[in-house]
Amino acid sequence: MVMFSLIGLTWALSSNAFLVMGDMPYTPIDEMNLAPTGALGKKIKTTEHAFLIHVGDMKSGSEPCKNELLEKNKQLLTSLTTQPFIYTPGDNEWADCDRKNLIPRYDELERLVYLKTLMFDDKYLEKANTLVDFQQQPSMHENARWRLADVEFITLHIAGTHNGRREVLKSDKQLAYQQADTRDANNLNWLAQANPTAKGYVIAFQADIYTHQTVQPACSKTQPEQCDGFKVYRDALAEFANTVKKPVLVIHGDTGPYCQQPLSENLTRLNVPGDFMFSDIAKVSLVQQDTDVTWQINSLKSGKPLKRICR
Repeated sequence: MVMFSLIGLTWALSSNAFLVMGDMPYTPIDEMNLAPTGALGKKIKTTEHAFLIHVGDMKSGSEPCKNELLEKNKQLLTSLTTQPFIYTPGDNEWADCDRKNLIPRYDELERLVYLKTLMFDDKYLEKANTLVDFQQQPSMHENARWRLADVEFITLHIAGTHNGRREVLKSDKQLAYQQADTRDANNLNWLAQANPTAKGYVIAFQADIYTHQTVQPACSKTQPEQCDGFKVYRDALAEFANTVKKPVLVIHGDTGPYCQQPLSENLTRLNVPGDFMFSDIAKVSLVQQDTDVTWQINSLKSGKPLKRICR
């Protein structure tokens, strides 16, 4: 029997806990909280955790994507923990960098190249490689996988604006669509390579693929516009959970509510705190009962368990 409930659990091993955040720093309050003497900075230092995941959007969408800002926020985030820091790109760092209200505006594909070079450097990999069975996807290095307590962790590059398919304002549209198709293929292939012996799976990416549903058909090579860039992922994750028949926790950011939502018998999503509304970090503790694994989610700031259900 698969144990699935995320709340009301009896015990958890703190050494099997990890921290996850996204959509920050957006504001001076976020920066104050994340500073070494801030509420979150101090909590991170005193909380046992195996690693820290940032699911993208490490700057506000209203700020231009200048090198100096991206470098400053990278320094802030990577200094939060002495444990491995894992990052997956958000749309604010590249896909939204061509917005008309930004000065200066950037070619989003150029920003993506810069972002990958900035974030996935040798120092990043030196720590990441200390994780059990850490691997990067050869064809798309921002995608990774590793293990903790018989649970497999997988990151996928799924960014907002329908994974870079909407509002392509300064890049060559056909090239942007081609890169989106390639990203889709790489992501689905990486998911398909999940280890079948794992007792559970945690899959992290930036976009809220559930709130941003449309009635349009899935995007594809033959239909790059007027399509839903996230449908292929909703379908793939539902099928994955149905196939493995083990607990699957999908973690994302992108939208405001800090909440969780059961999507099927063994598939749940966690919308991490951030996005102006919640200057906080989620602590997720792996819980094992007999041969089953599930999770307990608590606010890092208050320690309170997450009870809010996403709508």
